[in-house]
Amino acid sequence: MPVPKKLSLLLAAIVVVISALSADWMWFGVALVGIAVVMYPGRKDDFRYNPILLWTASALLFIQIILGILIFADFHAKSFWIVSLAIQTCICAVYGYMLALLIDRFTSIKLSERWILMFSLLFALTVSGIYLFFQFASLYAAGYPVFNYELQGVVSNEERIWMNLQLMYPPTVATFVSIFAVLILRHWTKHNNLSFKEANAHE
Repeated sequence: MPVPKKLSLLLAAIVVVISALSADWMWFGVALVGIAVVMYPGRKDDFRYNPILLWTASALLFIQIILGILIFADFHAKSFWIVSLAIQTCICAVYGYMLALLIDRFTSIKLSERWILMFSLLFALTVSGIYLFFQFASLYAAGYPVFNYELQGVVSNEERIWMNLQLMYPPTVATFVSIFAVLILRHWTKHNNLSFKEANAHE
């Protein structure tokens, strides 16, 4: 197994462990999706991901490992959580790109480069949307009055603002960061003459 692939899988596995320990189930799920996407091609044919994708995923996973440890230690957890959301959006864009390549290669659906980039963007935004509902469920399970009729005269404005921020941070961060991430992917495909769809790319 090539080094970039091994490293990406190893770092994703570490993120899974750290996320499980800190009960960060969104990162837990994202890391599992990453492992599945990286491993899926296996030995089916000569399909290979371009190493830039794997190295990028590895770099983002490494950053998240550091952030995950700091958040688990409760060291400026709120600030690092927001940074972690941005990193999660970036890696979801990368994994979305890789998933689009799998769809293009192993199904009857053929995607152009633009549609692959669009799929990457939408995948990252979809994960952030799932995060919003996950946050809502977490607050509800923790006993917070999350419904409008429960908020009237029950919680202070500060608490209400805090709860709204918990819900809106993931999609808000993803909205801006995903565009930046996809533009970077577009730059690599357009200006570096790198064909992410090339099945025989060397890792």
